[in-house]
Amino acid sequence: MLRRTPRHLLLRSAAGILAIAIASAIGGCGADPQPAAASNEDFTGSGLESASSIDDRWASVVLDGAQRQEVRDALRGAVSGKTVPLRAAPFGIRFEDVPRAILIAAPAVEMAVMKQTLIPAVASVTFRDAFGQEAVASIDLGRMTALSKVRYLVPGDDVAGSASRMLDAINGLLWSHDTFFAGSTTHRRTSARAEVEGVQALGILKTAVEDAGGTPLSSAFEPEKYEIDLLMLDDQSARLEVRREPDPRVLSWTAEAGTFPLPEKASSLGSAFEKALREWGRTPTPTETGDVATEKN
Repeated sequence: MLRRTPRHLLLRSAAGILAIAIASAIGGCGADPQPAAASNEDFTGSGLESASSIDDRWASVVLDGAQRQEVRDALRGAVSGKTVPLRAAPFGIRFEDVPRAILIAAPAVEMAVMKQTLIPAVASVTFRDAFGQEAVASIDLGRMTALSKVRYLVPGDDVAGSASRMLDAINGLLWSHDTFFAGSTTHRRTSARAEVEGVQALGILKTAVEDAGGTPLSSAFEPEKYEIDLLMLDDQSARLEVRREPDPRVLSWTAEAGTFPLPEKASSLGSAFEKALREWGRTPTPTETGDVATEKN
């Protein structure tokens, strides 16, 4: 059986609801900050009562001139030291844009990027050791370190000791040369160059070989390069190899496509890649970087 609510309770409830409504209205008319910039998303439908009242701070925004300057000032304020100027690629393209350019070029020619590999520059010397056995000593000139290797053309347990002593000699010379580790130069951090780091690395290798009683036979320098493996719609593979070259050439590339060569596909891939490179080259980037000093461990 239903009971009738007493009159005095109804009056109290109504008064409470009225007070809450008035407080909400006053609070809603307060000084809530407006979004820093107007949203460019159109929120209509989807059961929303009033799209114009939505304060969507996660949507993409359009900044006016004053707001853009405010953002720049905030970013500059967070930087320690001087800021460096920005400019487009001086020769139209950059080697550093290769990974981004291929992600644009591949879909344009209906290919998918399966793998990207950055292979560091390598300086190498082929030599004959004091016992008449031939070997190759090399230094991989990575962007943040240098790695020495010794490989005998005829491997075996009898050459392990000689290879180890040669590595010790090369590493000792590397550690004594600031170009490759502590206090490295800006260019060293960007890429090993044949005319500077390449020449120095070859000199270290030749000195180590001669100090060990060996005879240098030949030397070579390979610039850093990207090897990019792709897949076409018909499940055939393609490959793009991009080598760093001295300025103003900047880089060179070769493209292959198909189990049996498909020159048209390879040419299309190369053309799309070069177009994407030039588009990225118009994007301003820092014109210089600071030196990075590392400790010898």
